[in-house]
Amino acid sequence: MSYPTAEMMTHTQREILDWIEAHRSDVIGLAQALVRIPSENKPPHGNERECQMFVADFMRRLGCRVDIFRPDEVPGLTEHREYWPGRDYTDRPNVVGVLGQFEPGAARPKDRRSLLFSGHIDVVPALGEGRFGWWDATVHEGKLYGRGSCDMKGGIAAFLMAAQCVRQLELELRGDLILESVVDEEFGGANGTLACRLRGYNADAAVVPEPNNMVISRAHRGGQQFRIYTSAPSIGMGFGESELPDPVTALAHIMVGLEQLNARLNARPKPEGFEGDTFPLMPLLLKAGEQLPWGTGEAIPDTAWVEFWIEIPAGVTKEELQGEIRQMIEALAHDVATVRRVSWRMEERTRFLPGSTIPADSPILATLARNFALAAHQQPVFANAPFACDVFMFNLHSSTPCALLGPRGGNAHAPDEWVATEDLITLTKVFALTIADWLG
Repeated sequence: MSYPTAEMMTHTQREILDWIEAHRSDVIGLAQALVRIPSENKPPHGNERECQMFVADFMRRLGCRVDIFRPDEVPGLTEHREYWPGRDYTDRPNVVGVLGQFEPGAARPKDRRSLLFSGHIDVVPALGEGRFGWWDATVHEGKLYGRGSCDMKGGIAAFLMAAQCVRQLELELRGDLILESVVDEEFGGANGTLACRLRGYNADAAVVPEPNNMVISRAHRGGQQFRIYTSAPSIGMGFGESELPDPVTALAHIMVGLEQLNARLNARPKPEGFEGDTFPLMPLLLKAGEQLPWGTGEAIPDTAWVEFWIEIPAGVTKEELQGEIRQMIEALAHDVATVRRVSWRMEERTRFLPGSTIPADSPILATLARNFALAAHQQPVFANAPFACDVFMFNLHSSTPCALLGPRGGNAHAPDEWVATEDLITLTKVFALTIADWLG
């Protein structure tokens, strides 16, 4: 496929690129302003409200009709099969801004296109020490540091500034633009994104700027976080017993079994587009026994547990994934006496996050590609997003096909999280060109 070059640009396209070049500091400044407002998700609670009100004010200045609502106010949310219970949405509103005639839930006119940009404003808690302050939004050597800079306030800043570009240039749009900032995506949330779909914010296409390293993704991975417990009645030191019920060693066998299972899963044929991917199994927490003063705690623990995250390609169901894990442990219990002597249980720590994909000929993919070529002065790369995310709520539970295109960054969910500032400029250009292209 050939893409347009700089020599082929229209007057409007040049205007867009020139405007964003002239407002580079505003793009980075908006990302910094978002990072400086803490919006931590601490299940079941969160403190996204202040940052969401900042976003709502920005949308109003753009001339948007702004809708502010709690996810659990949306009819049908808690009854939906993808609803994840146990979250408190007090002072945690979604914010949606509309430029155009779009009415949520109304039939979309066939002669009037719509385009939606969506991002999550919540971030994981700021824990640990780094070189830069969590909320300082420091720019250093081409990187913006701070909690949420990469995941994903930088992407939100890019699409908000793209909308501002289009508005200030007074470009005529023959369609509707929807800007969406949701709460509670982290920790397998996604209820915020589901609430927007149920409220009727479903467009002809959507773009989510999760940090997928500046590639265009029509698919993303899935996954789930579990905790596996092994337990047995306490027997102290077990003097003289020949067959000790030992939850710790049993759990070690299960961990080895998980590693072997994941290797088998990765060796199987994978769906189209995922053929070269390796899907990780990541142990996150491990615990057994208590640390007590010397000589007072010498006993085999009665419980041990491991918490882990496992990823899967699109097409794998919750029943398939959990069934594979259970079958592996049951087989171990049959073959290994240490496992057989203990009881075990598996606990879901997050919702099941399915992978999802849209057809390769979805028009939004070609639109992003040709505008990426103009903005970045290079050919676009197509690749799957290497993470689970809430995009499945679009692709599996709405009529809106959703693509991903987001910045490069690092240390997401860790100290000194960062995003590449130049990528935010490029993304703003791509998104503004795409708005004009799709809706112009």
